[in-house]
Amino acid sequence: MTEIGRVWAAVGVVTAVLALADAAKQPHILLIVADDYGYNDVGYHQNQKSSANPDGHPTTNPASGLLPTPIIDELAAQGVRLENYYVQPLCSPTRATIMTGRYPSHTGVGPDVIRIDWPYGVPGRETFVSELLKKAGYATHAVGKWHLGACDERYLPNYRGFDSFLGYLSGGQGYYNQAGDRGGSGANTLPTCLGPAFANNYSAVLFADEASRIATAHAGSAAPLFQYLAFQSVHNPYDVPPPEIINVNTTFPEIVDYTRRIYAGMVVMLDRGVGQVVQAYKDAGLWDDTVLIFTADNGGIGVGSNYPLRGAKVLNWEGGVKAVGFVRGTNSAIAPIPPNTVTTQLMHSTDWLPTACRLAGVTPSGTMPLDGFDQWDVLASGAQTKREFIFHNVPVGSKPVPYQVNGKTAYTTSACMSGVDNRTGTCHPFGVTGGAMRKGAFKLLITYPGAHPWEDSSPAGTAQYLPGGRYPNGTTVFTPVTNDTIPEPYNGTYFVFNIEKDPTESNNLAESNPDKLAELLKDYTTYAATAVTDLSWRWGFDHGDPAKTHNPPCVDDGFGGNTCEGPFLGSHYCNYGGEFDCFVLGTTTDSPDVGSQPATTGADCQAKCAAEAGCEWWVLEGGTCKFKGAHGVLSDCTGCVFGPAACPH
Repeated sequence: MTEIGRVWAAVGVVTAVLALADAAKQPHILLIVADDYGYNDVGYHQNQKSSANPDGHPTTNPASGLLPTPIIDELAAQGVRLENYYVQPLCSPTRATIMTGRYPSHTGVGPDVIRIDWPYGVPGRETFVSELLKKAGYATHAVGKWHLGACDERYLPNYRGFDSFLGYLSGGQGYYNQAGDRGGSGANTLPTCLGPAFANNYSAVLFADEASRIATAHAGSAAPLFQYLAFQSVHNPYDVPPPEIINVNTTFPEIVDYTRRIYAGMVVMLDRGVGQVVQAYKDAGLWDDTVLIFTADNGGIGVGSNYPLRGAKVLNWEGGVKAVGFVRGTNSAIAPIPPNTVTTQLMHSTDWLPTACRLAGVTPSGTMPLDGFDQWDVLASGAQTKREFIFHNVPVGSKPVPYQVNGKTAYTTSACMSGVDNRTGTCHPFGVTGGAMRKGAFKLLITYPGAHPWEDSSPAGTAQYLPGGRYPNGTTVFTPVTNDTIPEPYNGTYFVFNIEKDPTESNNLAESNPDKLAELLKDYTTYAATAVTDLSWRWGFDHGDPAKTHNPPCVDDGFGGNTCEGPFLGSHYCNYGGEFDCFVLGTTTDSPDVGSQPATTGADCQAKCAAEAGCEWWVLEGGTCKFKGAHGVLSDCTGCVFGPAACPH
């Protein structure tokens, strides 16, 4: 009997049980994302048997940190733990998979992140889960980290199906630095700057308070509630939590590394925040009908721990992509999940959109072709998953290109806009090499042979990611009971692992099993024909706008500074809906003004643009709605500097 068979039989679950007992009633859905959360930093994985640690070897000790997560552990025990669950190795790509149900190699968001000054976001052609649930009658709210594009208002949460948003748009910031965050309600409305009053709020407290407020305000509503709560915790910087809530020195004096001690406090704040929100749902009478989905966005890094997994955030090794995750069903008969269950069925973050749509009773129509699968029957009744593949990274359409800076070699990408307009600067080439895919139990990694100073995402020589810290004499604070066998790539390029038997990726099968290598390479190549270039290799250039040193943040903060993250004003290259347009040498995306009218809101501006002849897009600036004409692009792909394959996608 398989592992999942043993687990489900143990609780007496049979697949004949209806997965959604009351299909006429929609459950509330609470989707919580933890940022950079190490696989070995949740209580139920530490020093315990898991899919990554089947023999139950020690994974940490007091000196390296035994991190208490009693609330998360209890919630996981009340549902199903996901022990073969995967995400992307970086923030924006995973968040885009959650929102769209599509791989980064199909959306163009990944392997790299979307930096706050880069002029693109999740392409306008994509449909978000929030839009689908809103059409199904849900109240929809987003709290916390966005990181899915900000140069145009239409990339922001309120324009992508959320009724309200409070949080930050970038990838990271100080935990007490919310003055430049945005908050506001209303569809197609630009949330306003929070301002100086929020300059000293610890984000885990602020976001838990806001999510709790939303739950409280929803009490008595007949509509189902979808809330996306994306904590900043436990992403760096490692800011000490408020001492009145937890004093890290007195709570964790045994942890040797001081930064790891702070991190332990940050984990406690995450656990506490989750508990606060759950309690608010209970107090509002919502909890019995709520499905809770908890996921990390990628593996840990820095002082986080993924042990015994190999590698960390950023990389396609298991430590970067195997995530902490669980689902708790409703207490009511709407969408229950048996408690104390574990699934080792293959799952990926693209699965949340179709699974949420199943819960909502809505068909995900009108989307681009989905890569995710409805996994509700797997979660609720142990059914067999339909998922066979996961494509972690399939780089196409660009390659690293060397250039000289002060006599030293650096790298850009062949798809960079600097090939069209040299004012833009060079592009960030992360992940332009380093393929990775999963098929059943087997995983293929393709590394660049030799040196790869442009940051290959599947680098050879990657070690297991131990819990952090050293004693003053230099010895590590945690010594594993097993030795780390770092695998060598076959022909300098290929790794093949049986992850079910070898979860630490220690035994490369590429040479001993050439048939499996050939099979996986064929599957990888077939999929690559459908992939698109990472938009960062095109738009991720050093200078956000050739007319300025950097794309400026918005200036509508109301107190005299450029402190608020948000849409770029007057950007030449922010091209919502035209992210994959074909550009040829000598053209730019500078859009001419074709008129203007007074406007007070984004919705008002959008409506006036729609009624204005020649208005293709708009910018709201200081009460004036500026109408923009078409971008300077070719309608066909003749002479496309990015290659013909880039154009049709």
